[in-house]
Amino acid sequence: MTQEQAASLIKAYVNKVYSWMALSMLVTAGTAIYTTGSDELLTWCCSHSLLLIIGTLACILIMAFMRNTLTAGALSIIFLTFSAMWGLILGPVLTLYTTQSLGLTFACTAGMFGAMALYGATTKRNLSGLGRTLFMLLIGLIIAAIANAFFGNSTADLIISGFGVAVFALYTAYDTQRLIAEGTWLTDPDQRAKGAIMGAVSLYLNFLNLFLYLLRFLGAARD
Repeated sequence: MTQEQAASLIKAYVNKVYSWMALSMLVTAGTAIYTTGSDELLTWCCSHSLLLIIGTLACILIMAFMRNTLTAGALSIIFLTFSAMWGLILGPVLTLYTTQSLGLTFACTAGMFGAMALYGATTKRNLSGLGRTLFMLLIGLIIAAIANAFFGNSTADLIISGFGVAVFALYTAYDTQRLIAEGTWLTDPDQRAKGAIMGAVSLYLNFLNLFLYLLRFLGAARD
């Protein structure tokens, strides 16, 4: 494979990943905005928040462990369903903050995500070794968040949020480099289609978590 052919494969693959990511974010944003405009739906989402969270976890597990048996079309449906459920979860959250602070948080998230994705795409450093470390840090982050949910310490919450921003910023760079590598060696059309969807899932989760953690710092509560 020539350098030009490899570059063409990578570009096509990464474009497909970001197309799926953009579509999923539109689904989430559209669902969240629609939810904020309906008192009945807001009430339902608040009453069934645990059910929605379990649903999103179920979607992730199905996509992760049944990737080889599901078709690309089935994966895409599950991914978009997952995105819509996150829109239902975020709807009540968005009502707590001012529009200005939400816009600022989104802009900062997009800037940080873009910078780390660019770093992952251009750095000569091999980031593959970060995978295991980042996974362990993610487990620690989840445990710390669950523990603080019982204690409700505001200082600890800010520390955990800052730690979360760092973890998912690094994950963005790591996943970007990993997806570029996949774009080179993943040549089977079906596997490329599935890989693009799963790659979009990874980047979507990175962006979503960056947004939620930054919102702890930048979000201004409504009166």
